[in-house]
Amino acid sequence: MDVNVTIRIDRIDDLIKAAGMLAGLHGEEESPAQKPYSAQIAQATQIPAQAMMGQASAAAPIAQPAQAATPAVPTAERGYTLDELAGAAMTLMDKGMQAQLQELLAGYGVEALPMLPQEQYGSFATALRGMGAQI
Repeated sequence: MDVNVTIRIDRIDDLIKAAGMLAGLHGEEESPAQKPYSAQIAQATQIPAQAMMGQASAAAPIAQPAQAATPAVPTAERGYTLDELAGAAMTLMDKGMQAQLQELLAGYGVEALPMLPQEQYGSFATALRGMGAQI
């Protein structure tokens, strides 16, 4: 059976008092307002999980929070086509970057894009992106 309880607490004094009541600490020598703030926080954070959940058995194991799942990062390199590279290069040429594109091609040891080896497409696409192309 699931039991849901909502408690609204507006002040730290009320939080500590409510936490003490849930933990069964009704008869304190000093009120929370008389304790230093750090002692109030320490007391509020040391309440056993079973008491907060209303469980009678202190020997019951406390469930550990689940580890946050890390997102999978694709490790395979995206494949590019000659047409995609040419389209990206054309947008740079339209911006007047012909000289930079020629230097980039020369850096890959080719004079024209169709001469670029297919295994170099990924790094060439990265270089085009570095120059401002959308690819």
